[in-house]
This record gives sequence, structure tokens and C-alpha cells, in this order.
Amino acid sequence: MKKKPVPVTASELEEILDHYLDAGSDLNYALKIVGHPGIGKSAIVKQVAERKNLYFIDTRLAFKENVDLGGYPVPDHQARRMVYYRPRFIPPETVPDNYRGIVWFLDESNRAHPTVIQTLFQIITERTCGEHALPEKTSIILAGNLGEGDDTTITEFDDSALDGRLAVFQLKPTAQDWLAWAEREGIHPSVLRYIALFPERLWDEENINPNPRGWHQVSRALAGSYGINTEEELLDHLAVNPGGSLESIIHSLIGHVAGADFIAQLTAPRALSTAEVLSGSEEKLARMIEGSIPSEDVLWALSGAVQAMRDLKLQSRGDLEGRDLDVLANVLLFIGSARSDLRLSFFYLLLRDCGIFTQVPAAIGLIPDGERRKSLMEKFTSIIESDDE
Repeated sequence: MKKKPVPVTASELEEILDHYLDAGSDLNYALKIVGHPGIGKSAIVKQVAERKNLYFIDTRLAFKENVDLGGYPVPDHQARRMVYYRPRFIPPETVPDNYRGIVWFLDESNRAHPTVIQTLFQIITERTCGEHALPEKTSIILAGNLGEGDDTTITEFDDSALDGRLAVFQLKPTAQDWLAWAEREGIHPSVLRYIALFPERLWDEENINPNPRGWHQVSRALAGSYGINTEEELLDHLAVNPGGSLESIIHSLIGHVAGADFIAQLTAPRALSTAEVLSGSEEKLARMIEGSIPSEDVLWALSGAVQAMRDLKLQSRGDLEGRDLDVLANVLLFIGSARSDLRLSFFYLLLRDCGIFTQVPAAIGLIPDGERRKSLMEKFTSIIESDDE
């Protein structure tokens, strides 16, 4: 048996962790979090643990073998037997003073040595590691990376008994969750503004890069390595040092495409952003209709908007409602106002990637202007009918 993970956002994962950690060791299962590298799995678990005043232990299983977990054997000459000293990287015998419990985070479980799997089974079911009992109020959380770059799969546990004792979730980062976290963490304002304008650039699920970790690293590089704390300072630096070492570092951390676009948005920003499409900017819509926005900028923004709608649809796990349906109306308004070839291509892309075919009429119905509603409905209906023929 191999469980398929349930996709969750960062905020949903935090809520799951809240309830799981409140139960301590009273549950008969453990959590496993999977996701692509750099999307914040360990950071979220650590933050929730610290917020709950729980002692956090991070153990990387990729570097451990079964004998490491069991402890170092030492002869007890008087008793004529071997004893095993408790490893420092497993939970201590008792909960440390001033803490409410322990969170043992077992990272890189998908790359663990095969012999470690049986020890994991013992840790989860018997609350012991080798000969060492875990203290009460110890919560176990496993994590593993996904992606072709790691040659991994969602879960590599062939032991059905162990797999059956795990609740498996796949973390899917969203720009909304990340921006809320980034503002609290003091991420560089240039990075915050760029992701707010182009949320689809937060991470590339297929190519792994860029990802949230990479953007965090860019922020650290700007402020820590170059002493650049504002967007104005960054613009001045780029003007004086075009193509310099800072640009090379940015490209290496988030990839050439995202890095080049991040810099371009500072030095020569596009006339239309993903965020403006999603929010239904009247000014930018009017400019697009009159043809004063370059086609390349329209392509970028509509592509990002379709990707954002796909993420919203995944998060909803059903029909779009409320604010999400308003966003769909805005996207349809921009797509419907594009030139005919773009309108056809992006409408098909929206239907194929987002699965919102039946919600198109409801979204269009939210547009206040009656003439716009009628025009859009005619345009999209004609596309559907011509496809049926």
C-alpha cells in the first residue's frame, strides 16, 4: 500500500499541526509532510513548535543508519552485557525544563537507509528508538522531498504496516500564505513587491526553481551580503553595476528566468502584472483594450493569471466561491478583452488547467456592467460552440 498525499496549503498545514501537536503522544499515527525542496516544510513545523513552546529536534535521516539511531554500544563489564548510550540527536529522556513537550522532526525520510525504516516503525508504534524510550508528550513528524532532481517519489515506504500509520500531506505553497509569512519575517521589500505583482513566480513546481527558499535567500543576499535594504538602494546598485556579481547571485538562487525577470521588473517594469489582472484593474483593462500595452506584457500577465486560477481551484477542492469567483470574473474580463487569437488560446488554457467550465456563466454574472456581461458571454459561447462543431 502506498498512500496518496492530501495536498494542503501552508495555512492548512499549520492548522493540522496545531491539532496534532495538541494531542502530543496520544495519537496512534504520525504525520508525514512531502513537497518539493525549498518550499518551507521544516520552517513551518519549527515555527508551530516554537509558538506552542515545544522543544524542536531536527534529525536528517539521509545521514543516519540503523546503528546510529540505536546508540553506541558500550560494554557493562559488571553486568557482563552491552548497553547502548543514548544518541544526542534523538529526544532526551525527559522533556527539557520550561517546555511543554517535544517535536521530533525526521527530515529527508525518503532518502533514509532501508534499515532505518524498521526503526521508524518502532519509533511510531512503540514510542522507543532502539532501547531508548521517548518521553511522554513527544510528537513525531516525518518529511520528504519530491522532484526529479532528487529522484524521489511521493512516498518510498514499501512497508505497508508503516505506511498505514502515517497521515501523509503534500505541501503546496501559495503566494498569499508566503507573503503573510514574508512580511512578518522582514523579507526584502523588492522581493515582496515582485511576488505580490507576479504570484506565479513564487515557485515552479515542474522545475523546482524558483522556490520560497530561493526568494528568502535572495532577500538575505540583498540585505546581508550587499547591505541593500530598500528598493531605491537596489535600483541605484543595478544602475551602477549592470550585469554585476549581485545579478549573478540572484540568478544562481532562483534560476535565470525568474532572476532576469525580477531584475527587469525593477529596471524596466512591464505595463501589466498578474496582480492587476486578478484584481480587475479598470485602468489597465482600458489600456489593454486601446492597445497601449505591449502584447508581450499581456501574454506574461494572462499566463500568470491562469496559473493563479489553477492554484485557487486546487485550494478550493470544489467549486470556486465568494472572492475566488470574483477573481475568475476579472480573469475572464481580461481574456475576453484580448485580441481574438489570445482570447481563444487563454480561454482554452483556463478551461483545461483549471476545470472551471461550469462556473464561467456564474463568474460573468458577477460583472456589474450589463453590456460587458453580454459581450463576454457571446464571445465565450461562440468559442465553445465553434469547438463543438
